[in-house]
Amino acid sequence: MGGEPIGIAVVGCGSTAQRRHLPVWRDLAGARLAAVASRDPARRAEAMERYGAANAVADWRQLLADPAVQAVDICLPHPLHAEVACAALAAGRHVLCEKPLAVAAADARRMCAAAEAAGRVLMPFHNMRLLGPVARAIRAVRDERAIGRPVLVRSVMAHGGPDVSDPRRRWFFDAAAGGGAVLDLGPHVFDVVGAMLAPVRPERLRAVMRRSPFGGVEADGLVEMVFPDRLLAQFTLSWSMVGNRESAITVHGTEGHVVLRFAAAAGETTTCVQVRRTADGTASSERLEPDADREPCAAFLDAITGKTPAVAAEDGARVVEWIERAYRSAEGDGAWMTL
Repeated sequence: MGGEPIGIAVVGCGSTAQRRHLPVWRDLAGARLAAVASRDPARRAEAMERYGAANAVADWRQLLADPAVQAVDICLPHPLHAEVACAALAAGRHVLCEKPLAVAAADARRMCAAAEAAGRVLMPFHNMRLLGPVARAIRAVRDERAIGRPVLVRSVMAHGGPDVSDPRRRWFFDAAAGGGAVLDLGPHVFDVVGAMLAPVRPERLRAVMRRSPFGGVEADGLVEMVFPDRLLAQFTLSWSMVGNRESAITVHGTEGHVVLRFAAAAGETTTCVQVRRTADGTASSERLEPDADREPCAAFLDAITGKTPAVAAEDGARVVEWIERAYRSAEGDGAWMTL
């Protein structure tokens, strides 16, 4: 990537930024960590020192007048995404936004409209889609039609909750966070399944949820979707798994199935296995060689410099719409909601 490095400002210096974003921006060719923003003085100082940020501010609004900042990476609690993104886009900055794009579909659409009006990139941080085995599974199902016509999708994502990895993340349990396990885990699997089945989109969905004993949001959710031609999808989303985690997506088709199993522990790898029916009626199993992983921050830089975004803003908005409908369904005792 030629030219001057792109100045990145990371807004929010919590565990998500510390674990996933700041280390990448520190080391990524073509980028420069121009600034960090956090209301917490200790986190600001730590981020500046550890990751080499050129500036640190308490109020993110100060960054929008800084000519050294060309792009903003939003790592804030979910309800704060829309305000920061729309302001940054209006100020001419490109935006990378942690998932979910917003907590309300109207806010997600407003963010997309702001990006279009400003002529700037808005990219949701749907990192799971960019993993090599996941990209390979998407190609197998959507592009190669390797398992025929998809008829059923089964997905599970479960772990012990957001505070297991970092007790400071207990803000997730506050009703003001906008949602619980469905809002936290749903964007990952909804985005991957949506990419696999595109351009086919669900027609309706329903959901039931169980409230967390630790706060005002749900710990568990079950979501069902119906696509055209009676293609069915089921999603189990949970913060109730003790001592481990489980993440898998299985797509059944008329000629076979594809299974994605995500790494559950250190040392394990995400895998993609394809099973097809042979001429004599038996099954043939093949572990598919993964595509190359794509680093989301690097893909964001590529989009800024003119390449097609790895994840479209509209994809992020669509996921928010599905989540919003799921909550409305759960409020109505699992009533079907039209999409």
